[in-house]
Amino acid sequence: MSGDPYVSDVRTAPATARILTRPRRLRAALPLLVCVVYAVLQLAAGPQWTLFPDSYRYARAAEQYLGASREEAHRTALAAYCTSRARREAHEARLQPTNRRSERALETAADRKCWKHWAKARDITTADPRYQAIFAARPAYPLLAAPFVGAFGVLDGMRLLGLLTALGGSLLVFGMLRRGAGLSRSAALTGQVIFLACPLGWWSDQALSEGLFTVCTLGALWGGLMLLRRRSLPTAAAVTALAYGVGAFTRYSSVLVLAAFVAAAATGALCFSRPLRHRGTVVLAGVSAVAAAAVAVAMKALALPSSQVTLQDTFTHHFRLPEVADPWGELLGLAGRFWRDWAAQQAGLPYFLALTALAVWALSRYGEGLGWLVAATALTGAFVVTDHPLVQEADRLGVLMWMPVVLGLPLAVDRHWAWRPLPERPAPRPAG
Repeated sequence: MSGDPYVSDVRTAPATARILTRPRRLRAALPLLVCVVYAVLQLAAGPQWTLFPDSYRYARAAEQYLGASREEAHRTALAAYCTSRARREAHEARLQPTNRRSERALETAADRKCWKHWAKARDITTADPRYQAIFAARPAYPLLAAPFVGAFGVLDGMRLLGLLTALGGSLLVFGMLRRGAGLSRSAALTGQVIFLACPLGWWSDQALSEGLFTVCTLGALWGGLMLLRRRSLPTAAAVTALAYGVGAFTRYSSVLVLAAFVAAAATGALCFSRPLRHRGTVVLAGVSAVAAAAVAVAMKALALPSSQVTLQDTFTHHFRLPEVADPWGELLGLAGRFWRDWAAQQAGLPYFLALTALAVWALSRYGEGLGWLVAATALTGAFVVTDHPLVQEADRLGVLMWMPVVLGLPLAVDRHWAWRPLPERPAPRPAG
């Protein structure tokens, strides 16, 4: 065996390299590990996941896209809806101290009751064409759900799709913070975990369009951040435009508001932030303004349901009551009452306000343009709630108000609490 130290070093170099790359691979796999843990937790949630009335309509549309007739799609979607709600109702009833029936018996009775209630109905809410038109103008989510429903059925297919959209959104958060904002891996992981643990992740996991729209919003934010930081302007502009486009087929009214607020934020950045006065910011303002204008023109040209229709839906309980003469006046009064109640609730349990305040501080101090985009997103959530100030739906409609927490707190973590390896100390010199 050779005693040459150089030969020995050459032989051990590959083994040493393999040992050093293992921790790097493990760190690179951490976002996927977070996804696996989240998926396991959702499987353990059981009947906590259930279909909503809107889920029934999306499932019915997905079945029709797969070739089913209107009546066949209605029966299939209704069966899934009744099964889902019966499981949830039986689970909750089983927890009551006065109950003596088995969960299976409770579920069977609840399912039979649901079928009997909706046996002769064409829709579980209302068959009014004005109400049906609101959902007919949102084809993206049921189109996306169709292959999942076709392969796994309504319940399993839509649950799998919800899980994938939630996980996809979390990976977009990680990627935007890591690659787009340049944060440390631990800070980006913090954002991913916050996303999955807060209402943004929960609503993304449901059988609703919120998950797809959140993914579109994150795509627009990532593209906008690339523009604000002057990185690959053509690619960034294309990503932003694509996100707006898919979002418009998911929820066109929300995209109109989001694009308008982003255009206003980019204009504000041009006026008040010297570092952001460059071509990328101008492109972002232009792309967003064009997107908002395109949606507004499409709504007019295609006679899509407007805010006037959705307000009548709100104040007539899905068109079951006579229309109100002044829906905007009614909205003003209801919105004022809603926000006063919301402020009182937040004052009583101010965790959201505290987290948002910390996130706003981090975004204003370290955001480098990200704060403008996040502010536009949060204002979009607040605007959507103001346009539909319903207490029972506020958490879902205003879910984008959590975006500052998801994207702002990791900035504070990166600057103050992120783990970084300490630099190696130089070897001591030999004495003498």
